[in-house]
Amino acid sequence: MRPGKAQVVTIYLGESDQWHGQPLYVAMLQLLREEGCAGATAMRAIAGYGASARLHASQGLRWSSDASIVIQVIDQPARIERLLPRLSAMLRGGLITLHETEVVHVTPPLLAGLPARRPVRQAMVTGLITVEPETPLAQVLALLLRAPFRALPVVDRERHLLGLITTGDLIRSGALPLRRGLVRTALALDEATAQQMRTPLTQAEQSARTAADVMNRQVRTVRPEQSLREAARLMVETGLRRLPVVDRDQHLVGMLSRTDLLRALTPSPLASEAEERVPEPGDSAAMAEGKSAVSASIRDYLRPAVATVHEDASLAEVLEALLQSPLKRVVVVDDGNHVRGIISDVDLLASLQEELRPRLLSWLSGLARGREQRVSGASTSLGPQLHRAGRAGDVMNRTVVTVSATATVSEAIALMMRTGRKVLPVVEDDGRLVGIVGRTDLLRVLLEDGDDAT
Repeated sequence: MRPGKAQVVTIYLGESDQWHGQPLYVAMLQLLREEGCAGATAMRAIAGYGASARLHASQGLRWSSDASIVIQVIDQPARIERLLPRLSAMLRGGLITLHETEVVHVTPPLLAGLPARRPVRQAMVTGLITVEPETPLAQVLALLLRAPFRALPVVDRERHLLGLITTGDLIRSGALPLRRGLVRTALALDEATAQQMRTPLTQAEQSARTAADVMNRQVRTVRPEQSLREAARLMVETGLRRLPVVDRDQHLVGMLSRTDLLRALTPSPLASEAEERVPEPGDSAAMAEGKSAVSASIRDYLRPAVATVHEDASLAEVLEALLQSPLKRVVVVDDGNHVRGIISDVDLLASLQEELRPRLLSWLSGLARGREQRVSGASTSLGPQLHRAGRAGDVMNRTVVTVSATATVSEAIALMMRTGRKVLPVVEDDGRLVGIVGRTDLLRVLLEDGDDAT
């Protein structure tokens, strides 16, 4: 569950209703949990009536001992749509209502590390948009440029996974000039800058190429029954940001991202003690000594090497720092190393004078395709103009979210999920910068609960 549009399902049933020998409300909650719903709550009414309320001549109105149970589910519309027919089939006497809602804030409690036995199916996203091998490249570009997702699975008509298309694949194939954030920003700026992007996009759209021509066929996958820990380890070891989820017959059933994994750290009231607390081999000693990584200070896991610039640095210096940053962010500091802001390549492009934007895009496009030298090229072709174009303090994003060095890893994860940030500068209490953490860093920490125990 994340902030945004969602749907609420409310189910009214009786406490005595059964489903294959167990209370119906328990069976429904177990189904919702197994299918990866963000959460569900069952409430027992203290009073009420329905079809079971009976009037007796000698005793007046007597309430049935079959108390009302109300189950409420809030989740993404795609998942609700998929599960509603199954819930309806289980309910033999009762009522189901559905309405839209707006999720404005989510702060999940966190477990001590990735659950040892929780399966991928409980965290994966199932409402997927896919294409087929013969889908025109123009349609692929349109989908990826406007969609919230960053990868497009390619499947056949039986939904077997054939490949995956990311913006990186499109850049390598020459269909996309730059990463998606820069393209979107450029198209929304002045006409000359927008045209700089429209020209290569139009050429790609008018080509005869299809999804099969640009997709990556060597795709790493996971199965829905594999553990979240296994999926996280694969992401950390390979550097992948997302994994398609396929069944044993290679049918695509979902997608799992780093963010999905971090969001999955929410204990379920239906989870058995074994599911939530049984550690993997090597975990027990660390747990017994209270050494769970998520309760440790984020100071112990930050990256001390941070790409920074002074707030008075020229934009040429900002560009060079951005090109050297593995996290594609530059932190802006003052003379005392206090954090003043943060700059991405999108911030830099949007802040430049109109006449410089096409030149920057042209150089970055060449860099993305290996036609330019990384840092020296920027200094040679753009340096003089960027030196006169402004300073870091003029273009930085001042709404920078930082995390205290004394915060726990658990608190850092909660902050990252709540704010939607991909990276968090780590600061002392007085605002001085000491490091930075990203999503992969936090996943690596979670794996340490099992991997580093002694």
